[in-house]
Amino acid sequence: MEKFLELLNACWIVLGQMSPYLILGFLISGLLSVMISPRWVEKHLGTGRVGPVIKATLLGVPLPLCSCGVIPVAASLRRHGAGKGATTAFLISTPQTGADSILATWGLLGPFFAIFRPLVALLTGIVGGMAVSLTDKSEAEPRAEANNSVNVSQPQSSLAAKIVSALKYAFVTLPGEIARALFVGVIIAGLISTFVSGEFVGQFIGNYYLTMLLMLAIGIPVYVCSTSSIPIALAFIKMGVSPGAAFVFLISGPATNAAAISVIWKILGRSSALIYLTTIFAGSLAGGLALDYLDQNFSEAGLRAVTMACHTELSLIETGSAILMLIILCTSYYLTHKGSQGCSTCASCETRPAADLTLHIDGMSCNNCAMAVRQAVLEMPGVSAAEIILAEKKALIIGHAVNHESIIAAINSLGYSARVDD
Repeated sequence: MEKFLELLNACWIVLGQMSPYLILGFLISGLLSVMISPRWVEKHLGTGRVGPVIKATLLGVPLPLCSCGVIPVAASLRRHGAGKGATTAFLISTPQTGADSILATWGLLGPFFAIFRPLVALLTGIVGGMAVSLTDKSEAEPRAEANNSVNVSQPQSSLAAKIVSALKYAFVTLPGEIARALFVGVIIAGLISTFVSGEFVGQFIGNYYLTMLLMLAIGIPVYVCSTSSIPIALAFIKMGVSPGAAFVFLISGPATNAAAISVIWKILGRSSALIYLTTIFAGSLAGGLALDYLDQNFSEAGLRAVTMACHTELSLIETGSAILMLIILCTSYYLTHKGSQGCSTCASCETRPAADLTLHIDGMSCNNCAMAVRQAVLEMPGVSAAEIILAEKKALIIGHAVNHESIIAAINSLGYSARVDD
């Protein structure tokens, strides 16, 4: 019982230390969701080698998309004419960071980590995107399959509607999508802090470079979002690994997972997928080594990386923020996954339209997935309306003489698996 109470206290401390920054990050992410939508991004990523790659990276760094949510957005970019280089740059840079995770990194790991992390995301995105652009001969030519001619009408929203949309994304959609992963990350951090001694790494691993590779081996295949990876990285440091080794996990974990790798292989092809993996592999290790070098050699100049939140008592603001964060996470998770049966694009499941075509879609896991599928369906000839029911993995499609084979092909091009619902 004593250890259990110690575990609960460790989890509470971690949650309290990151909550003030995370709430502010959610709010900024909500504003970005209104200002920089996936549709807006698509318009600015055309063909070419250098410009689109840099734009894709700069746009990707602040967007709050995880390695799961970034896949349908990147696939949609590709369908609408973005080159492989720009798509790869977006895939590499986006899941590593986000406005919410940058601020949470500042709260738990200190300002140097928070500045260094998006910088590495920016550099790896540009390097990976340029490598694909230079090795792919089709980059300098317009893509024949680019679907730029279709223009799905977007209603103009009032300022009040935009504010409501931003707040809904900030405190319902985004926290609802990361709630489970964030809870898991906090619990893992608490378990490591409670049950693993600080001498563990020295006893069982010992070698500095082997520890780096171990962090990479853990991070690449496992799904962890950029925010939930932060308390785990903090726990690794407390366990005895160097800040640079923890940074390797902080970059490689959010940037990849086994499912995303297979989809990227399908969307971009073998050579681009290999460059994507190599860039993350090399960028994570180089970033970790560089961070340890700066930490060890410039600490007296105020650059020390390990200025982590390490106090064992929460302030009043942190306690209040932790309570508010629990309310936000629990409420948003319920509304996102349980409320209205998870209907992602209609106000009530009682108002579902009578569909001309109903599809079952495997692979959708978040609202970004649902929005990407809906946009792809609406762009198909003959389709007048589409509703995506995320919880039931269904698409309800209304239209005249719709071609179900072309619609299924469009959805499958995003990395999902669609079929006509029985």
